Amino acid sequence: MAIGVEKIPAENRWAIATQALTGATVVTSKALRDVLGHEKYNEILGQIWAEQGKAGKQIADALGLSGGDAKSAAETAQLVTVVAMGPEFDFETVEATAEKAVIRSTGGPWWNRFNQLGISEDLCSAGCAVYWDALAKSLNPKLTVSLTKAMPRGDPYCEWVFQLQK
Repeated sequence: MAIGVEKIPAENRWAIATQALTGATVVTSKALRDVLGHEKYNEILGQIWAEQGKAGKQIADALGLSGGDAKSAAETAQLVTVVAMGPEFDFETVEATAEKAVIRSTGGPWWNRFNQLGISEDLCSAGCAVYWDALAKSLNPKLTVSLTKAMPRGDPYCEWVFQLQK
């Protein structure tokens, strides 16, 4: 290769790769939804994203991160998600205790690609809910995560509630 990829600043490479990957995935998701219908699509999407969530444990372990309680799991999950899916996420921690943590996002690569491609259908809430819950459970089986708000469903932000079960 005449021009080495290393000449492109790492931050730019990361942003470009994220946009390309999420763009291709969004277009593929739309095509699958059109062919399979809503119910079957969500079933398959859930299976795929559950595995992605479980795989997040490897990233957390590699970075020396824990998730023993709701607060640390929410922090770890945000970082793992950015590392795995790119720098476009806009997260905010609304509440964070050992028993319960609430995080919100007003933007991210998936939402950005849906908007850029003019796709208004909810192609991600089902997978998103499963991803976050699987990631939290991989960190600590006593954790659960609920997706309580989702921009693709018309909410102003996406919101996840982490709860430590007794």
